[in-house]
Amino acid sequence: MNTSPIQFATLNREHPQLTDKALIDFSNGLEVIGDHIRVRERNNSSFWARLLSQANGESALRQQAIDQNITESLKTVSTWLQYLQNQQIQSDLAIAKVANKLSETRQGVMLLSNKHNALQQEVAQLLLAMDGMDTKYTQLSARLEQVDCGRLASQQIDAVFDKWQAGRLNHYPVLIRLFLVFDELYWGDFGNYCRQSGLQHREIQRLNQQVRDKALIQLKYDWVNSQLPSIAYAWQTDTHFHLQSLATEHREMIAYLTDTAAHKTMPILWIINQLASNTTNTKLLPNINVPIILTAQNTINRFSFDFEARYKHE
Repeated sequence: MNTSPIQFATLNREHPQLTDKALIDFSNGLEVIGDHIRVRERNNSSFWARLLSQANGESALRQQAIDQNITESLKTVSTWLQYLQNQQIQSDLAIAKVANKLSETRQGVMLLSNKHNALQQEVAQLLLAMDGMDTKYTQLSARLEQVDCGRLASQQIDAVFDKWQAGRLNHYPVLIRLFLVFDELYWGDFGNYCRQSGLQHREIQRLNQQVRDKALIQLKYDWVNSQLPSIAYAWQTDTHFHLQSLATEHREMIAYLTDTAAHKTMPILWIINQLASNTTNTKLLPNINVPIILTAQNTINRFSFDFEARYKHE
């Protein structure tokens, strides 16, 4: 068992989707400014509430707390925007989601600017930073209209499967290798093409079949090479055992990349999250949608079903 610490730069180089997911998770957390503004608007909307707050001194204390929190929130968002502008975001999905979140945040900031003169300078600087991200999003939209998305998707398919065939995922359990391949495709050019054109598009269906065929070929090879049962593989116990032999950072990465999997619609991804998160041999949460045994062909079908549900969710 290798317990040596893994550098984040190494994880990010081997699994580029990791940083893009982290950016989206961070942007989804930018709700604090909106919450503060909603509190202020709710408290100012009622004459009786304002009168009572002034009488008991509650208004001044609450206002002071809100102003302090808003100031800290502005600093956090500003720092985050500076980071985004200095980094090369690889995933179009990440940029699009960040842009949507910035649009919501901008509305809140403009409302804040109109109601709080003391923060006008900070708000102006923040809006300037947002304009920089808007420019990136505009450039992204122009690029998506010009490039041959199908060609880029095909190139990514070849690159990801070359990595698998070259043995660069061999330190992971067999089924986790398949997950990482599908996950990297989801976050990259192949996933962007699927989201743009839709899963029912004829070219998408052709590429999806190509992915399934390539995955089955390589999975069968790994299956035999790892001496897994060909007819009835009790995969959960074996996968859990091998996950516990991974470096902590690798196991935690698997848990992180599957942390949004739905219980019913993505049962395979959900149970992988449970297996990676559970560091003991305690009983896992029940899920009747999770298969007990698998074969190579059934594994491909199951993973494809889960990732199709993931695309539809997006």
